[in-house]
Amino acid sequence: MPVAGQRKRVLIVNCYLDETRRLKGRPHFVPQAIGPAYLAAAFNQELTDIRLYNELASGPLLDETLFAWPDMLVMTSMTSGFDRMRHIAAYVRTKAPKCVIVAGGPAVRSLPQLSRQFFDHCCSGDVEELQSVVGDVFGADYVSTSTTPRFDLVDWTWRLGYVESSRNCNFKCSFCSLTGERLSYQTYDLDYLRRQLDAVGRKTVIVFADNNFYGNDRSYFLAKLDLLKHYWKKKKMFRAWAALVTNDFFVRPENLRLVREAGCGSLFTGVESFDANVLRGFNKLQNLRLPQVEMIRDCLNAGIILNYGVIFDASARSLSEIKNEISFITGTPEITLPVFMNLTIPLLRTPYFHECVRDRRLLPKTKLRDMDGNTLIMTPVDPVEDVVQFLKDMPTLRGFKARVLRHSARFLQLYYRKLDPLFLAVAVGNAGFLCMPALVHNHQGFLKRQTLKSPPRTYITTTEPAGPLYEPFIPIAEKYRHYFQPTMITDERGELTAEVAGDLHEPAPRAMRVAN
Repeated sequence: MPVAGQRKRVLIVNCYLDETRRLKGRPHFVPQAIGPAYLAAAFNQELTDIRLYNELASGPLLDETLFAWPDMLVMTSMTSGFDRMRHIAAYVRTKAPKCVIVAGGPAVRSLPQLSRQFFDHCCSGDVEELQSVVGDVFGADYVSTSTTPRFDLVDWTWRLGYVESSRNCNFKCSFCSLTGERLSYQTYDLDYLRRQLDAVGRKTVIVFADNNFYGNDRSYFLAKLDLLKHYWKKKKMFRAWAALVTNDFFVRPENLRLVREAGCGSLFTGVESFDANVLRGFNKLQNLRLPQVEMIRDCLNAGIILNYGVIFDASARSLSEIKNEISFITGTPEITLPVFMNLTIPLLRTPYFHECVRDRRLLPKTKLRDMDGNTLIMTPVDPVEDVVQFLKDMPTLRGFKARVLRHSARFLQLYYRKLDPLFLAVAVGNAGFLCMPALVHNHQGFLKRQTLKSPPRTYITTTEPAGPLYEPFIPIAEKYRHYFQPTMITDERGELTAEVAGDLHEPAPRAMRVAN
């Protein structure tokens, strides 16, 4: 047993900047961030007190007492949340000067040199790298001998449980961050998946956080389904499970039967676009093997809800083409409505990003924070004012609401006998999410006065205000004030800024790289 004074306090934060500029959490958003539970597994729980905070679910972390509490701060985020990691680092350095700050995730992997200016330890590898950091900082005794995620510390997933069976993806879509990071696809040992399922316990739905649940190892895929069928039928640990698969999954019709027999109720796949030319441009060739509408219809008829997202590249397509695609989707009741519709994002270090830099598509003064799919960051085909109006209308599908209602009514008629009532309600409820997102996103929006208020939006990165989170809400030492400056991707001329250029140079093709 540890003696007095030996215990360490660890704060693990999932940092998040909301793309809609709302300043409240999204507790009902799916999928939720679950990385903090996996990071917490690195620490010996006999010698550490651990607290988790998820800004996606709970809103911006603004608790002075929590900033003063830890001996170690561990942060992760998506790439657009990099600035938020800097903010929290500044608060903790002010309130707890001896605290060791560790940062990782896509943001740090994209900007390793810049990250070292703000964080003590920058993890560019996978979650297991944190164990080495813990050993170096606190000593080997503080490193956990177990890798089972600390789901017991998670309080934001409601009746959903999150697990992982694989890591990364076996495809190389040009816009995907995994392609930019050049990460290989990996499967987990089935015993590790079993331990995760046991740790999650009984839930209504198990959500797989895999980037590609299907993968390229069919024997592993089938063994995984056998395990899930056991937990679903024999142990009755969940009502159904959901996962993300790539479109090649649907090429083999028996796959739908196999996953349904194992308890699957919902799948997500990256449709991205119903335009074949757009898919070819993104190297999304796996999406061309089966017609998109046929794929979605077959999945629904098999008793499985199919969710997907759609992305629009206003720098390469006209608004009329984009609106025609929306009209097609909302006029086809045989398919589900998309769970999101965004502008394409040239994520840092991806082939698509380097293409946009070479073609000088990025607008002047592009902020990393604005690379969120809801802000114009590239020169559009149409007049800027028309695209801005489209962005204002897109969150509520203004001009398409009647079509959405007709779609939902007809969708119900087609599938109410074939789908689980829970997932059918989710699919139909998605129409409300598309047309009235504030009802879903605003946490305590009608009960609690908002203490922070975002300024009016311009929807153009060059002029878009950074927002109130970029102003410290407590006194900050002058040496940390620059932590609150937005990370600028381009300068006044649209060129990469000096602060990111070292991290964002275009890599040589893989075959030309020489190992040291």
